[in-house]
Amino acid sequence: MSTDKHARPFVDFLAQQGRAHEELTDGLHEVIAAVKETGKAGSVTLVIKVDPDKKATGIFRISDNVTIKAPKHDRGARIYFADKAGNLTRSDPNQPELEGLRDVSAPAEPTKLREVN
Repeated sequence: MSTDKHARPFVDFLAQQGRAHEELTDGLHEVIAAVKETGKAGSVTLVIKVDPDKKATGIFRISDNVTIKAPKHDRGARIYFADKAGNLTRSDPNQPELEGLRDVSAPAEPTKLREVN
């Protein structure tokens, strides 16, 4: 390990990584928007891999990987019941049906609004 304390700032190196720099910028913007919308945590991760060149000394192969983990909204759960045959149904098969009730659906055509003077 070098004892040279005059290391170039990392931001200078990152500015040279065009695609990674762009992905990080866009990803951070995406994560911030998703965190504001969901109230959950998100992350932007940069991994830089440094491999020595196999044929020449002093040459390094640099690769990067940007991972964006934007939080998502929870998917709603629905309640189902199992009938005697083991099939799922929205109606509780153990609850008796009330006689004389009928479905009162919305009319097929919407009612027309009238203007009142």
